[in-house]
Amino acid sequence: MKVLFLTLWYPNRQNPVSGTFVHEQAKSLREAGCDVRVMQPLPMTPFPLPLFKKSYRELACVPDEEDDAGQPVYHPRYLTLPGHSLFERVGDWMFQAIQNRLAAIYQDWRFDIIHAHSTYPCGYVANRCRDEMFPHVKVVHTIHRTCIVDAPNYNRACFRKVRDSLDGADFNVFVSGEGMRLGHEYTQDRISAFSQYITNGVNTETFSLSDAERQEVDELKSTHAKSWNLVFVGYLKEIKGIKELLEATKNLVAQGQKNLRLFLVGENQLGSYVDDYVAASGLQDVVVRVGAVPHQRVKIWMRFASAFILPSHSEGTPTVLFEALFVGVPSIFTHVGGVGDIVMDRQEALLIPPRSVAAIEKAIAILMRDPLLCRELAGRGHELISGKFTWTLNAQAHQQVYQRLLGIGAAGQRDSEPA
Repeated sequence: MKVLFLTLWYPNRQNPVSGTFVHEQAKSLREAGCDVRVMQPLPMTPFPLPLFKKSYRELACVPDEEDDAGQPVYHPRYLTLPGHSLFERVGDWMFQAIQNRLAAIYQDWRFDIIHAHSTYPCGYVANRCRDEMFPHVKVVHTIHRTCIVDAPNYNRACFRKVRDSLDGADFNVFVSGEGMRLGHEYTQDRISAFSQYITNGVNTETFSLSDAERQEVDELKSTHAKSWNLVFVGYLKEIKGIKELLEATKNLVAQGQKNLRLFLVGENQLGSYVDDYVAASGLQDVVVRVGAVPHQRVKIWMRFASAFILPSHSEGTPTVLFEALFVGVPSIFTHVGGVGDIVMDRQEALLIPPRSVAAIEKAIAILMRDPLLCRELAGRGHELISGKFTWTLNAQAHQQVYQRLLGIGAAGQRDSEPA
């Protein structure tokens, strides 16, 4: 079967770590036998915007089409405004921007399914494409946090677009129980018959170490053998709990935890805040800002870590949760979004409330003084993810959804075809 992903999140020349979860799903579906291509619309960057902002310059350099393991990734340009202004109109602007390109693609490659990552704007656009252009194509939405928590709250018109898009999908896939609950609430349970909870996973091959990578981990551990090394992986921004994490680190050091080191792995989106805070708090020898790393190197930092932490204010179901638990690092997560759907407190990880400096301090201190608990959490976390939450299992579940929508039976034939 031929599946076109329509997504705002996908690795590209400008941002090679964007949407790695979508990339991993596409890769696993291909390995399972699906023919998957990707369309990632990008914002317009008209002159003179590239002159004034680096991100616009980088976006302007992304080509109209990129190659992803021999498959094209299409990048039509659509109109969108800063700060989510007029966001209720973005879906229509995106549809206008991609419809001709999509029609041309369909002429040569007759896709069966448009799989939209986000119900608005991408799911809304996919619904319009089916209704106005491709009546035999089915539409699947994957609902992530931003399109079920953030987008409906921009304004009333955005809420209606989200609700109507959910109603209009042929099938809705939710990556968290919280998202599914909200989707049913918004639609008064109208979508319950064509919805399913299928969460993300980990690529077990990608997150296993080669001999060279194992040696690199050993070298890192040797370099920092005298410290207890806490690692954060993600964008450095307020919603990820970075400010609380820095304050908790400062407090723990002041309380005598002199061997604590915090490694921040990810792109900085807080301007000078982190560096200013570190300097003002005298944490220059405690906080290490590693910066952004390619996705395939995240496992090295996780394997090196004494513990992993993700103190987010809000999440869907974060992919780094699966990755950290799979590599066997004792972990701390805030109990937000779909985190509680996957792990139990003190079983596979420590779960803490969001926005709490005191809770972060307490959780770190517990792991620092209890190596036995660390080993138990690491072992149970790895076992859980290995058995239940891999991209291979995710691909199998999505194949079953696709087959139901297309009327394909166990023999691989459409129900209308003779046996």
